[in-house]
Amino acid sequence: MLPDLKKFQNQLRSGQLGSVFEHLPGIYFVVKDLKGRVMMANSFASNLCGLPSVSEMIGKTDHDLFAKDQADSYVADDQTVYETGEAIIDRIELAPDPRNSINWFVTTKLPLYSKNGKVIGLACIGRDLAHAKEELRPYSEMGDALEYVRKNYASQIKIETLAKLTKLSTGQFQRRFRQTFKISPATHITNVRIQSACHLLANSNDTVATIAQEVGFYDHSHFTRSFKKLMGLSPSEYRQKGQHRHW
Repeated sequence: MLPDLKKFQNQLRSGQLGSVFEHLPGIYFVVKDLKGRVMMANSFASNLCGLPSVSEMIGKTDHDLFAKDQADSYVADDQTVYETGEAIIDRIELAPDPRNSINWFVTTKLPLYSKNGKVIGLACIGRDLAHAKEELRPYSEMGDALEYVRKNYASQIKIETLAKLTKLSTGQFQRRFRQTFKISPATHITNVRIQSACHLLANSNDTVATIAQEVGFYDHSHFTRSFKKLMGLSPSEYRQKGQHRHW
């Protein structure tokens, strides 16, 4: 165990946090110190990271657990909390799980303080969108469409089909989706496909052309352009960089 880990965990257990998050369905819970190391977590969190137990998360950082681009985003948010002492409340973000499905989570990051008022870490609480409460109704209204994309991203998806799932006209659906998520439905579909491609590039030996087809791109050049636009480098460069971890 890390030298200061036990002291940190005891401090949290003694007053600030308990084990209640272990028994809340659809919620992941992680506590990190100022170095970004996991100090506490619940089983839901370790399962999302593809680990068999919480103990295997302890002491690891986001860069040990996630692809570099994903970890960099998480670390940037953490640094904002550490430096400002301000919480990040109900941020909607995509998060992959070990089964290579893409899920929406509502994430809150709260600073944790020592007795003398100094920030000593943060608590990250994420809720599966399916379990979100009434204040997240605009997102939940799109739930059937999001789930359809999550399950069928490798096939051709028509906007009209998604609109029917939300009981809206095509025009209404596109406007509502853009208002809610700040991107178009077509962009969301592309993003989900690219996220899945990242997983396959990191965890399979399939050719780039094969992966493109597996995630729903039937034009290799279109896949490469779309991937580079979102990720900042080509699929081959992403694989060669070796900067990814398991999802």
